[in-house]
Amino acid sequence: MRFMHNWDDLKYCLALKRYGTMSGAAQALKTNVATVSRRIHGLSDELGIQLFVKDGQKWKPTQFAESLASLAETTNAELERIQLEEDSETAPKEVRINYDDMIRQSRLMGAVSDLFETIPTITFKLRFGPASLGFGETDIFLSTTPMEEGNLIQKRVGTLRSAVWCGSAFQGKLQSWIRLESNRTMEDHHARLKEAMGVEHMMLNDGLLCAEVIQRAPFAAALVEDYAIRQRGLRYLPEFEQIEHPVWAYFHATRKQDKIIHVALDWIQTAFKTPLDGLAIPAKGGTKATLPINL
Repeated sequence: MRFMHNWDDLKYCLALKRYGTMSGAAQALKTNVATVSRRIHGLSDELGIQLFVKDGQKWKPTQFAESLASLAETTNAELERIQLEEDSETAPKEVRINYDDMIRQSRLMGAVSDLFETIPTITFKLRFGPASLGFGETDIFLSTTPMEEGNLIQKRVGTLRSAVWCGSAFQGKLQSWIRLESNRTMEDHHARLKEAMGVEHMMLNDGLLCAEVIQRAPFAAALVEDYAIRQRGLRYLPEFEQIEHPVWAYFHATRKQDKIIHVALDWIQTAFKTPLDGLAIPAKGGTKATLPINL
């Protein structure tokens, strides 16, 4: 007996066993009755064994055909599993990432343009502002402050450093400062600024807008170093201590084994490890004595 070497042979054998008629097998295989008949009889001739016997309107498998059909079923299930895994790896995916104001100022934003080349199989949707992981509004939330939602996994993905900055044209001429509204991460900076300069002159909820304002007005503001050093027209005030902030990625515990989440986390961690391409320049002669008190 010669060994069968064509997977299609097994498929025809399995289909005829399942459906019992040539027409049923043909419909399942999307072919015609003549092809099914030819392939089954050809396989019987090749093996030298009768595979099916006619019983009224049905074709019943012999013991050998039963064995072949069982082998075909196992093979088919394995091929489907492999195909599903391949589709899972290659099909386009989507991951939603929300982030707060501190992350908006971070070097992560500078890495977004590289996403299409580095991870072309994933569609990234990055949004500034709050979103609930528990209610499925986002997949990953990035923040430097703790989140209070339940059943979340917290993973440290990087570090940011903040400092107090002013416009280069206003070194030694500062009149007041700007508070970043609802930014708990900057509270230590705000407390020291208030101690040195009194009540803030302005309150904003956008660090990027703060950077724009202090380049044109005699105010100081607390900003993330990643963003401030790229503005060129800013100088940090060394009399105010620099502060480091851990960056946390939060995602729902049900996504713990989700490959797409871990691909996104790897990209985020790599971005935060990328060296800064600028130099933080201190203000000339900046000391606490040069700052007006209690304006």
